[in-house]
Amino acid sequence: MLPPWCVPRAPYTLRAREQAIARLAAGGTLEEAAPDCRDPDRIADASTIRRWWLRRLQSLRFFFSPTLLAWDWRAAVRILIVERVPP
Repeated sequence: MLPPWCVPRAPYTLRAREQAIARLAAGGTLEEAAPDCRDPDRIADASTIRRWWLRRLQSLRFFFSPTLLAWDWRAAVRILIVERVPP
């Protein structure tokens, strides 16, 4: 059983990933968003941070919602007729 801050098979902890994503969301570049590590020779690559950022966006699922948001609403109004429900 792993502790909640540990990501399986990952050299960076969840806290380090969150730190990088927070720095990136604050407007930093990919190089500036690298998390602080105990070993100063170990720095996360820009492509790694980009991958963390994209996975975070995908986990929100707001940006990847179903096709409902892609409908042509004028066509939907013509096709889907609102019917009155009897009491």
